[in-house]
Amino acid sequence: MRQTHYFVDGQAVDQLPNSPGVYRFYGDGPVPLYIGKSLHIARRLREHMSEAAASARHRRLMDSTQRVDCTLTAGDIGAQLLENREIKRELPLFNRRQRRARHPVTLHLVDAPGGEAGFLRPEVRALSAGSLPDTGAHYGLFRQRRGAEDYLIDLSRRCGLCQRVLGLDRGRGPCFAHQLGQCRGACVGREPAAQHNQRLLAALAPAQLAAWPWPHAVLLREQAPEQGRTDWHLVDQWQHLGSFPSLRHLPRRALAASPAALDLDAYRILLRAFRQPDAQLYAYRPGGKPRAVPLTSPTYSVWRAPATGSGGGAGRTRAVE
Repeated sequence: MRQTHYFVDGQAVDQLPNSPGVYRFYGDGPVPLYIGKSLHIARRLREHMSEAAASARHRRLMDSTQRVDCTLTAGDIGAQLLENREIKRELPLFNRRQRRARHPVTLHLVDAPGGEAGFLRPEVRALSAGSLPDTGAHYGLFRQRRGAEDYLIDLSRRCGLCQRVLGLDRGRGPCFAHQLGQCRGACVGREPAAQHNQRLLAALAPAQLAAWPWPHAVLLREQAPEQGRTDWHLVDQWQHLGSFPSLRHLPRRALAASPAALDLDAYRILLRAFRQPDAQLYAYRPGGKPRAVPLTSPTYSVWRAPATGSGGGAGRTRAVE
């Protein structure tokens, strides 16, 4: 790597700190070549340099880098949220994953039509609104329709569910899975609708989406006492509305959730963070001086990415991608 200049929060420095945050590699243009996050930025930069010796792609990145700047955060949650937002905004050349926000899809239970009347059927639906739907009958989050369909196929094989009832087999007569002994016969009248519905609900239960459990926005406090740094992450309807270094930096009027598509990656980051037993959660009360009122951890049913698959550990299809 050629002579490189380092910046921390906009200030020139001789070397980068070994602290949590987001770092950016720049060439001779204003758009980052690469954006990453780490709990130990200086150590991660050394790893990038070592990887350049073994990877031609990494070597091209490091040879093109003229400037590295970073934004420090109080911890991993803030680093993940900032990295996710910046990658999707800047679209760096060397970031292969997470480059564009997509419209995730979910599974919604509806009544099956026609000959399958009385049976429940998972229907793939796009999430184009800014928040999760009424999540009682919604299961899993997927980046595209194919991922949702693959998950249902895997689920049907493991649980003996009828692919005709699930809308995966469009033919007539017994479904193909029944011929293979993988269906318990809902398609030929051997399994009643009530029994199949009960088994379908039980199979989908681990993937049930999490409803936003409060009628207001919430603050998640992340602290790094040894650095004297605190981040307040403002969240509403599973949307990250911003991160602030102190309560006095919070907006004095309420921020509304964006009408843009739900960000699947941010949802995953926030859900993991909120489920931690030591999560510091506060009600957000804008107006005048913003206040943070401590909250107890919510008790809500949330999806888990179940260990699914048609055998062993290979080829497993997750309820969230």
